[in-house]
Amino acid sequence: MLIVSQNKEKVLWFGRAFNALEYAENVDRKGKKETIRHTICISDGCLEEIAEYPTKERCLAVLKDFCEAHKDECYTVDFFDVATQATRPGTYRQNNVFEFPSE
Repeated sequence: MLIVSQNKEKVLWFGRAFNALEYAENVDRKGKKETIRHTICISDGCLEEIAEYPTKERCLAVLKDFCEAHKDECYTVDFFDVATQATRPGTYRQNNVFEFPSE
């Protein structure tokens, strides 16, 4: 699956170029002022930010959307047979995403 960074400057290949996407909370300090940044990072031994959102909940929702896109990536029920100019049913395996329960 390809992933395009939020600023559209990077295209990454999930599964080949990195091991994981993860939420990270960073605190930027400028003098006495602290700013909390909620980001999604690529994890391959070090963290590289690819997107930033206003809340942790939004980051987690985007990660969930990513999982849904991954599940449907290889799935189809029909394919087009050019030789016969007809649509024939096809069966493809759907990717699985396991989610650990919270309790």
